[in-house]
Amino acid sequence: MSHVIASTDLSQLGVDVVVASARLTRLASRDVSALPHAAMRLMGRLDELGPTRISELAKADRCSQPTMSNLVQRQEENGWVRREPDPADSRASLISLTPAGRAELDRARHEAGEAIAARLKHLPQSDLETLQAAVTVMHRILKPLEESNR
Repeated sequence: MSHVIASTDLSQLGVDVVVASARLTRLASRDVSALPHAAMRLMGRLDELGPTRISELAKADRCSQPTMSNLVQRQEENGWVRREPDPADSRASLISLTPAGRAELDRARHEAGEAIAARLKHLPQSDLETLQAAVTVMHRILKPLEESNR
């Protein structure tokens, strides 16, 4: 049976997804000792985008370029990110994760996952199956529009 959801209902569903996912992310990151929250956001963004200019990272994180530069510098000192010349513009640099940064991000994500797993174990199997299906849908939402229309 097909059920059509009105665009206003889709807007509310969008709001509900954003609010719930943000709260879930905050809940999970409370117990992460591996990385400070800002560093985890930066490194997660680099994982998502690949090598990226500081200006683009600042824009994506909705912060100033000097703020992002300071954050990048701290993670560079930790050995978690590296700065390389941008082949498209010799005046600019591209920031990317180092293998140590990847390992630290993976460790932080594992800690966050464990924090959520502690709550998941109390859910009935049917809720876990629904959640697994929802994660699949969320990945579909995150794909570029062209890919999802193929």
